[in-house]
Amino acid sequence: MQTAHEFLTDKPKSSFLLAGDFGEGKTSVGITFPKFFYIGFRPGGLDVLRKPENERYKKNLVSYEELCPKSDEELKATFDPTGRRGLIYKAIDTAKKMAEKGEVETLFMDDISDWSITAFQYICQFDKVITQSGAEDLQRMYGKLYDMQWKILMQDVMTFRRLGNIVMTCHLMRETAAVMDGTQKVRASVVDKNSDLFPDILGSLRRDIQRKFENVFYIDAKLQGDGKSKKYLAYTEKQVAMGTIIKCKNVLGLPLIIENPCYDNLFINKQPAVKAA
Repeated sequence: MQTAHEFLTDKPKSSFLLAGDFGEGKTSVGITFPKFFYIGFRPGGLDVLRKPENERYKKNLVSYEELCPKSDEELKATFDPTGRRGLIYKAIDTAKKMAEKGEVETLFMDDISDWSITAFQYICQFDKVITQSGAEDLQRMYGKLYDMQWKILMQDVMTFRRLGNIVMTCHLMRETAAVMDGTQKVRASVVDKNSDLFPDILGSLRRDIQRKFENVFYIDAKLQGDGKSKKYLAYTEKQVAMGTIIKCKNVLGLPLIIENPCYDNLFINKQPAVKAA
């Protein structure tokens, strides 16, 4: 068990949920973290590392696992929980063992929006729930999805936190008014109805996941005057942005908005606040 002195003198580390639309730079932030073990849920997700401007970050990649099942057999092999046979369990276990040896400092999971889709495909194929009338019981199946992802998140992913950084990426979605208001029997209404932007994750996990991370950043790429170049920003605290109130947070004492978000600018070269465009 870590002592108070070891905690205070240990190399800074934290957990990050990076949310944003496609092409906004989420993965580009993740690759700046040191010694990362990459688990990807979309084909070619790490190709950004091949860009010439990212050459200096290639040294950060320690191990690579792409969990993008292309058949029912691969789908079962990815998520089968029996005896932790599923590849997702084996990958996280391997990352922990490597971290304990000092070989890995960051667990980078990209992109959990796609993870939720393939996990639900697994349930539909191998853990389907049928009602007495013979129809699929989607409510209970979504409950199984929540249970599966919550268990992996809390028992497998978040327990890496004592060993190093956790970086997860996801897309964003706007909730409909019906979902925001909830229903009496099935779903509670959201607490803050002024904020309709949530992580794009199937099922109710999207309401709960943000509170499990120490840092939740919304990533945005602002087009510049030439109509081509972009300025990359990270919103790090609750504020008005993206056409709504965004519910971000950080524990690192960062400004509301960070320009060019990357590992060094989070832990080493902290910036003064910049104005939103």
